[in-house]
Amino acid sequence: MPIDLSPLRDRFGGVLTTPKDPSYERERVLFNTRIRRRPEVLARCSSTEDVAAAVRFARDVGMPFAVRGGGHHACGFSLAENGLVVDTGGLRGVSFDPATSSAWAGAGAGWRVIDAATGSAGLHGPGGDCPTVSNAGYSLGGGYGLLSRTFGLGCDHIEAAELVDASGDVLSVTADEHPDLLWALRGAGGAGFGVVTRLRYRLDPVPASVLGGVIAWPLDQAESVFRLYRDLYTTGGADERLSLYALLTTEPYPEGDPVIVLYGLYVGPVADGEAALAPVRGHGTPLFDAFGPMSYLDLQTALGEEIVYGLQLSWRSGYFRDGGFAEDAFATMVDAFRRAPSGYSMARFDLLGGGAIARVPGDATAFAHRDALFHLSAISLWEHDDETAANVAWAERLKADLAPHLSGEAYPNYADGDLPDWASAYYGANYSRLQEVKRRYDPDDVFHHPQSVRLP
Repeated sequence: MPIDLSPLRDRFGGVLTTPKDPSYERERVLFNTRIRRRPEVLARCSSTEDVAAAVRFARDVGMPFAVRGGGHHACGFSLAENGLVVDTGGLRGVSFDPATSSAWAGAGAGWRVIDAATGSAGLHGPGGDCPTVSNAGYSLGGGYGLLSRTFGLGCDHIEAAELVDASGDVLSVTADEHPDLLWALRGAGGAGFGVVTRLRYRLDPVPASVLGGVIAWPLDQAESVFRLYRDLYTTGGADERLSLYALLTTEPYPEGDPVIVLYGLYVGPVADGEAALAPVRGHGTPLFDAFGPMSYLDLQTALGEEIVYGLQLSWRSGYFRDGGFAEDAFATMVDAFRRAPSGYSMARFDLLGGGAIARVPGDATAFAHRDALFHLSAISLWEHDDETAANVAWAERLKADLAPHLSGEAYPNYADGDLPDWASAYYGANYSRLQEVKRRYDPDDVFHHPQSVRLP
C-alpha cells in the first residue's frame, strides 16, 4: 500500500515527486546512470525546515531514506529503493563576508556559484573542478582541489555547519557547540550523522591572475611523464603553490587518441609560476601546451566543461603506498589504458597530497589520509547496457594489477561498495572515535546506508 504523504505535504515547502509524476524519471537520474534504484518519493527541499520535515516524516513512518546533493555518489547511496530521498540540491544560497574572509554556502551550491560570489574580493573556497558536484558532499568527505596543497582540503576549511539531526532538530555545529560533531563532519560527514544544510568556509587569497591550464603528450610518452610527475613532488623541492593533476584520457574527448595530460595552476605571481612549471613545459614533445595567465574562476570553469553527466560508471581507486608510484606501476597503467574499451574512460590522478594537507595532524579531523601523496582513480564510463561487462572488467582488472603498489586506504568521496573493510580503508584509526560520535548523535542509526558508521 502506498504511503500517505499528506502529513509531509502539509508542512513541506519544496516539491515532492513520486513515480506517478511525469518528471520522476528525469529527476531520479544520478551522475552514474548504472544506478537504477527507484525511490517512493523525491523530496526536493527548499529550506532547512523542509529537510527537518522530511527526516521526521521518514522516521515516523519507518521509511528508508537517503540524502542527495549533486547526485555524484559513485555507488549511488543517494537513492533509497522504495524510500524517500532528502534532496538538498536546491539549497544553493551563498552569503559572503569579506570582512571575515568567510562564506556560508547552502549544501547544494556548486563551487562555480561560490567562486563567482567571492572572487571579486580576491578570495576563493577550496573547491573541486566538477561544476555539478555539491560543495557539501565534496567537503564533508575530504575535498581535494587545485588549491589544496597551498591552503588545505575542503574539510579543513569548514568553520561551522547547520545540520538536521536524527530527531529532526536543527543544530548549530561549531568549535564551541558540538565540537565532536564538527570533528566528524571534517572528513566523514556523509557517514551517517545527520543532514548538513549549510556550511561556513574559511576562504583563501588567490591572485587575480594565476598561471593555469593544460598540457598533453601522446600516450607513448606517458611513462616518462609519470616519472617527471613523481619526481616533481618527491624530490623535496616542489613549490606548494604548484598543483598539477595527471590524467590518462582521449583527445579530443571521447573519440580521439589516448593521451596523458597534466593540468593545474600556480597560486602566486605568474613569473614565479613560469619558473616552477618550466621542467614540465620543457619535457618531451607535447601535443599542445595551453598554460597561460587567467583567473582562477576561468580555469575552473574550463576544466569542468568536458565532464559528462549521465553515463554509466564503474569506479575503482586507491592511494599509492610509499614508493608505489613507480616504474612498474607506470607500465601497468599505460598498458591498461591502451586496452580501455570506451573512449569515455580515464585514469585520473586528481588527489595530490603533500603541502598544507600533510601539515594537519592525522587525528585533528576525521579525514585519515594526510600522508598519502598520489592516488589513482580507474574510471570506466560507457553509454549502453551491452557495454557493461567489458567496462566493469577493465576497471576491476586495473585495480587488481596495481594492488601491490597500493596502500589499501581509500578516499571516502570515491566510494567503493565492494570494499571488504571499508571502515578501516576510509577512516583508519579515526573510526572508533567516529563510532562514539555516531552513538551520541544517532543512537537509533536513523542515518544508515551500506557504508555509514556503525554503532559501537
